[in-house]
Amino acid sequence: MKMKNQGLLFSILLFCFVVIFDQATKWSVLAFLDPGTVINVCPSVNIVLILNPGTSFGLLSPHTSTEYYLVIILTILCIILVGYVFFKMKTQTEQVTCALILGGAAGNLIDRFAHGAVIDFIDLYYEGWHWPAFNIGDSFISGGAILIILYNLIGRNK
Repeated sequence: MKMKNQGLLFSILLFCFVVIFDQATKWSVLAFLDPGTVINVCPSVNIVLILNPGTSFGLLSPHTSTEYYLVIILTILCIILVGYVFFKMKTQTEQVTCALILGGAAGNLIDRFAHGAVIDFIDLYYEGWHWPAFNIGDSFISGGAILIILYNLIGRNK
């Protein structure tokens, strides 16, 4: 039982780290960049301030206040669902992956309340093709989702 509590504590601390790291990077970008400013970090990577009122990749961008609140409600429902799943997970690996997803989603929800939109700033591109801008929280959400899929496909069988 002690090992399970340690795994749970680690996952909760990881969640807190993800939220703090995500918010720190966003506040840094907000403090030092004006919208439209592009900083070339290296070939194929820019830092650019984007206010994304929609969901992932700018999908479901709200055009009315009702749609804006629906996006917030959808985000909160997803956090509640993943939070419920988090406490049902049997292994520390599963809890860690949920903590990554929850931390990224919570960071983006904080943005919606603080700024009215999610702060995206990482711009990956190749020649003239740009991937939709994203942030650190999005990276943790995607990484957590990929890890839980891999764990369920590969890790459980070992």
